[in-house]
Amino acid sequence: MVFRKIVNHVKSHMSYSFIGTGIALFLFAVFFFQSYLQNEYMQYLLAETSKTESAVLDASANNFNSMLRDALLMGADAVMDSELYTLVENVIESEGALRDTMRLDIKLNNITHYNSDIAATTVVTEDGLLCEYGRYWNNSGYHELWRGDNLEVLTRLYEEVMELTQIRSAASYAVSTAPLTHEDFPQMLLYHIAYPLVGSRADKTASCAVVVFSMRLDRIIQSSALSNAEQGDYISEYITDGDGTVLYHRNSELQGENERHLNTESIEELEKSLDYMGWTIHIDIDTNRMRKTVQNMFGEGVVVYLVLLLFCIVIWNVLLWRILQPVGDIGRAMREIRHGEFGGEIKIRGTHELWQLAHQYNRTVRALEVQREETKREFEEKTLTLQRCNEAEKEALESQINAHFLCNTLGAINYSAIENGDTEVSVLLKNLSGILYYTFSKETKMVTLGEEIDWVCQYLYLQKFRLMDVFDYEISFPEEYNEWPCCKLFLQPFVENSILHGFEGWERGGKIVIAGKESGGRLMMTVEDNGCGMEKDVSDAIERILSGNAEIERNHIGIGIQNVLARLRMYYGPEMEVKLETAPGKGTKFIMWLPIPADILEESADFGTEDTFENI
Repeated sequence: MVFRKIVNHVKSHMSYSFIGTGIALFLFAVFFFQSYLQNEYMQYLLAETSKTESAVLDASANNFNSMLRDALLMGADAVMDSELYTLVENVIESEGALRDTMRLDIKLNNITHYNSDIAATTVVTEDGLLCEYGRYWNNSGYHELWRGDNLEVLTRLYEEVMELTQIRSAASYAVSTAPLTHEDFPQMLLYHIAYPLVGSRADKTASCAVVVFSMRLDRIIQSSALSNAEQGDYISEYITDGDGTVLYHRNSELQGENERHLNTESIEELEKSLDYMGWTIHIDIDTNRMRKTVQNMFGEGVVVYLVLLLFCIVIWNVLLWRILQPVGDIGRAMREIRHGEFGGEIKIRGTHELWQLAHQYNRTVRALEVQREETKREFEEKTLTLQRCNEAEKEALESQINAHFLCNTLGAINYSAIENGDTEVSVLLKNLSGILYYTFSKETKMVTLGEEIDWVCQYLYLQKFRLMDVFDYEISFPEEYNEWPCCKLFLQPFVENSILHGFEGWERGGKIVIAGKESGGRLMMTVEDNGCGMEKDVSDAIERILSGNAEIERNHIGIGIQNVLARLRMYYGPEMEVKLETAPGKGTKFIMWLPIPADILEESADFGTEDTFENI
């Protein structure tokens, strides 16, 4: 049943036959082209990699030969030191006297630090280890190198060197790669060269001891082309000694293993023997891993092909749609819908895309009719709900206490205070009455600057009386701007910030200064206090609010300031600007630039006086 539906669907769409044929041809071409190109690139990459790695192998071998030769010459020069020979003889004869041992230790220190590749210098006699100086572990709390099983290696080195001296061999030195690492420095690779200590004597059989230089193999590797070359993950380079022991490998877990333990399946091997010590450098190319890398790369190419195919399909569909786009009745019906007129249903006369579109149009018209009725019903319900809400709000407003009643009551109490001679209470009641009337009055949301300044003066008077000697205040404002309209209560949040936060914990000494003056065609008003200032996080939050780039903070910082800024921006527009200057312990200053109407700006030239209110 489902298969039949799919077949019918394909038959009813002419574009499927074109698109299906194009996809089949495209995928067929991509498959064969990718297979051929992948195989050719694999052969090319293998040849180029072999050539490059051969060059790296030659350069690495040259570097190693040069560095190993330098190490051998350095060791040969060191064992011909007469002073070293004498110090060793003294220690042997004095049976390890402290003074002679300390002198020998100082000498070995100098020899060890002569070359940065030397990790340790050790002197061994027929009785065993005489003295060891380690650059990194001597007298530092780390273990010595030559201890435990390593002492057997040291003994074999001594015996091998002394045997060479007895047969008067030309090359009277021995090399060992064991131990390969120090137990406290596992990242440091070592090899050891042993020489007979001859001093200035020409006869090597007169040697009294053997000197073993422990050299840093890892430093040689780091400075060679073997380590510096950029390798792919299918390249492995390693070094083996004459016994096939792996001295260095990119995989450090294989160091110390025998070469035959390495997996050599599908490996193309490049190797070169060094001139010294019987070592060999190997570079392995894992062809399986290289092939996998190539396959991944070409797999990404297939993704690109599929994206291009999808793009072509989209373009193809767009072109077909333009050819088969609805005409006639369908176009006329759509124009009626655009003008809000719902006509009759279109008569269906086929099964391909045009008539399927017409069928969908008929279903859409029916759905729109149902939706229109539903929208009408919802609108009537919402209208009824709003009417009821308005009536409830009206009843709530009517039940509120009238601001005139409060002011009149305070006026009556004021007259009583005057009659009783209580002038201070009278002044307080008068200011409170003015504040309440100004605040609760709903006649207008806009006032004049003069009214706003008078209200702030009354507000500060009451706050000063309430807090006693915590702060004083001063208001300096040009009287020519008294009749300039402004937002009601736009200064109160800034003044309240100074009282609540600026003087928090103070008992006296605070001061608030409110000033205004014309600056650059705008009225610059400042609200400044000498309080404790703001911490960095608080000032940053306020700065974001002043710039208009922050929502209300979760900890409710600056909600009042944010609200008044919204009203100021609505009233004055983008020319209004507010800045903050504050620092901990240095007070807070808000600076507001309010645009001055042109008529007031012209009149201001005729006035120069200012109203000043101090502790009224």
